[in-house]
Amino acid sequence: MSENISSRSRLALTASWTAAARSQESAREDRLFDDPWASALAGADGAEWLEQSSPEGVASVVLRTRFFDDYLLRIAREDGVRQVVIVAAGLDTRAFRLDWPAGMQVFELDQAAVLERKQTILDEAGAESTCERRVIATDLVGEWEAALNAAGIASDQPAIWLLEGCLSCLSPEDLRALLVRVMKASFPGSYLAFDVINSATLTSLLTRPLVEMQARAGAPWSGTMDDPKSLLKRHGWRAELTQIGSPGADHGRWPYPVPADDAEAPHLWLVTARRPYRVGEGAHDQAQPSQPGPGASPSFLPRRQRE
Repeated sequence: MSENISSRSRLALTASWTAAARSQESAREDRLFDDPWASALAGADGAEWLEQSSPEGVASVVLRTRFFDDYLLRIAREDGVRQVVIVAAGLDTRAFRLDWPAGMQVFELDQAAVLERKQTILDEAGAESTCERRVIATDLVGEWEAALNAAGIASDQPAIWLLEGCLSCLSPEDLRALLVRVMKASFPGSYLAFDVINSATLTSLLTRPLVEMQARAGAPWSGTMDDPKSLLKRHGWRAELTQIGSPGADHGRWPYPVPADDAEAPHLWLVTARRPYRVGEGAHDQAQPSQPGPGASPSFLPRRQRE
């Protein structure tokens, strides 16, 4: 039980950190996305973390945010999926800042206290969602499937599941249990996206500053996966791994070498996967989202900024 309490506390804390990184990015002229509510959501905890954070800590949050923004919008637009489930949604504002296709439903799952604080701040700011947003207050290490069904998710239709910035804060056992439950709750044709580190990240000299910064700030990493593809494959999913700093997750912001693809190197993985409709179905195109062409409106900016 103490582990569950510790995990909940860490997740709430890291939500403020993520908002702080998004706030700093949103203030840049060359921003990769715009989150106008991030500064208020980050609060004092987020501001304090930003002052102490390393450049790679902020950059990794920014790059994964943009990567998952592009991925979610691409699947929604090209494959017609109209349900997104954000697990451990924290202070995420994608339901407000992304230009979703018509008919999109976004389900946010997290602790009641986190969601209530977010709602208060968004209401005070007059934020309006760009989709049908449904909020589910629940304990993610408890039973959440029934609450999600009661909120109106179409369990007989594909969904896109996003678990961002949360898995490394869980114990290895809770990490795997949560992923397995998400996969079991997914209808064939569903998609899954999450970020995760491997065990070498916790011990490598290359990532020591980042790991130590997390620990000093009060949310040490503990959840790791050394072979995400194999776990997903055992449950019928086809996965692709993208490292922070590689094409599609760089945007000129990651100044460090991308580690070689071997088990001894540290990896900050962005994982995308799909559950096929039937056994033997060809792998769906998991290529990274293409960049907007000349003159195209950046899809990651709120609709009002493109009109």
